[in-house]
Amino acid sequence: MTEYTMPTRSASSLAAAAQQVLHDLAGRRVPRLASVRERLQDAEATWTLGELNRALHALQDASAAVDFLPARGRAFPFAEFRRQGAALAAAAQRLATLGLHFVGRHAADAALTRLLWAEVQMESRSIDKRARQGLLWLGGMEQALATRRTPATAEVSRRALQELGRRGEALQDRLHRVQGLCGAARAARNLGDQVLAHRTALCKLLHEELRPASLQLQQRLQALLDGADTQHPEPAQLLAAIDARHELEVAATRTVAELQHLQCLQNELHTQLAWMAQKARPLA
Repeated sequence: MTEYTMPTRSASSLAAAAQQVLHDLAGRRVPRLASVRERLQDAEATWTLGELNRALHALQDASAAVDFLPARGRAFPFAEFRRQGAALAAAAQRLATLGLHFVGRHAADAALTRLLWAEVQMESRSIDKRARQGLLWLGGMEQALATRRTPATAEVSRRALQELGRRGEALQDRLHRVQGLCGAARAARNLGDQVLAHRTALCKLLHEELRPASLQLQQRLQALLDGADTQHPEPAQLLAAIDARHELEVAATRTVAELQHLQCLQNELHTQLAWMAQKARPLA
């Protein structure tokens, strides 16, 4: 019996129709949704941000450690300044390498991930539609049973009606569980969209703000070293380098905040995908 075939109005035929709906969902639709969920969960498990986070904080520390102002009355410490600049360059290179990997992977994976989430949406909508149809038929079954429950009903008939009623309640419970799975899938899809959006935002910050600011500071520091013919750099060069560090600090702070937000969303998504699996388990 398909979803478009209206059963006869007898209680038993309505129950049989709802049973067929549940059988179809548990046998084909729910496993199909579970397969897509598993692919998404496996992929999401590989999106770890710890190394990128450590590299970002290392760049912040290296930038903060650059000392532009020597102690009063002392010569500018060019040797220490070179060491600080080299540490900054190394931290920036490490972050740039990890950032390029993150940006490249997101560019390669985003289209496929969106297709998987679209499949989750399509399957969950189809499942929910069929579950609502089954529940509608069970509501009709209850009405049909109510008209047949009279004091004059024979004992054998009453028992049969009671058994049919218990069967209907069990079917209702399982169909409501199916709807719970669909709700979990919708929540996961919403989180998945947010994760993709914030990965895109992080890529933009890494590529368009943080990396240019890092390169600008390195260039300003090198200009201080290359142009120094005395023990004290030119004030204009110092101010330009200090301004460049401020720009880097602003970009780094924005990037750290975005990365932390993304990490929270990824954790929520992992939990929600696991919740989907838990919701589907009783339906197997």
